[in-house]
Amino acid sequence: MMPDQLDTLGDYYDSHAELAHAVLGTRAMHKGYFTDGGDPATYAEAADRLTRTAGRRLRLGPDHALLDIGSGGGQPAVLLAEETGCAVTGVDATPGQVAAARRLAAGATAPDRISFESGDARQLPLPADSFDRVLMMEVVSHLPDTLTGGKAAAFAEAARCLRPGGLLALVDMVLPPGGGEPVGGGWMDDVPSVHLSTRRRLLGLLTAAGFDILDVEDLGRNTCHSGPRARREFESRRPGLADAYGHDAVERIVPVMEQVAEADEHLGYLLITARARPRPAP
Repeated sequence: MMPDQLDTLGDYYDSHAELAHAVLGTRAMHKGYFTDGGDPATYAEAADRLTRTAGRRLRLGPDHALLDIGSGGGQPAVLLAEETGCAVTGVDATPGQVAAARRLAAGATAPDRISFESGDARQLPLPADSFDRVLMMEVVSHLPDTLTGGKAAAFAEAARCLRPGGLLALVDMVLPPGGGEPVGGGWMDDVPSVHLSTRRRLLGLLTAAGFDILDVEDLGRNTCHSGPRARREFESRRPGLADAYGHDAVERIVPVMEQVAEADEHLGYLLITARARPRPAP
């Protein structure tokens, strides 16, 4: 992804973040974990449930330093810091999201253990061997699969920042096993820079970057309810949203809601846990 593409993605999230927050009731810009289609949880509750699931796989505790790559509005980082006692550094490429995350952290129960910085996942502004855990939630799906500057670079940076033996939790959408477009092509035309990979490809890139794969969970049967639930909550709040944000702004997100709800029925959704291998001596 070239710098102008990154800027476009940042502009998209900056312009949509407040409306998305109003629709979903959370600053977590990722899917939710629902037990089934009848789960009464709100989208916000289900999104936090997914964050907690990733946190458990990382076995987070007070002695850990966690790096949240692609931290967005800060909800996962703040939740994990408050509930596990870990220290969290979030990095995001969108200045507006970093500012929102800092405001959220200021109201947290332990703001001294939470910080947010601007930075690119492919070139992190952080020293090597400085974290025990890394979280990547719906980050690499925005990076292309290129020889340089894409998903491979982001995984290499995650490995560099982790101490040997440190754990990574990767949480993201994947293409169906056969690859290709899941819903007839163009399912996310209204969101810039979406680049999905297959399960096999992500595991190969992680291994090449210096990780040993510990566990792979397909949460698709749980996250597939996210799009329909988001659409339902949107429709219930639509009149008030139009009053607050304007009719045109609300109408512009309708195609996105429809596309995501349809795609969620077909996409896989993985939680991959991996361990950073010791690096060869220089």
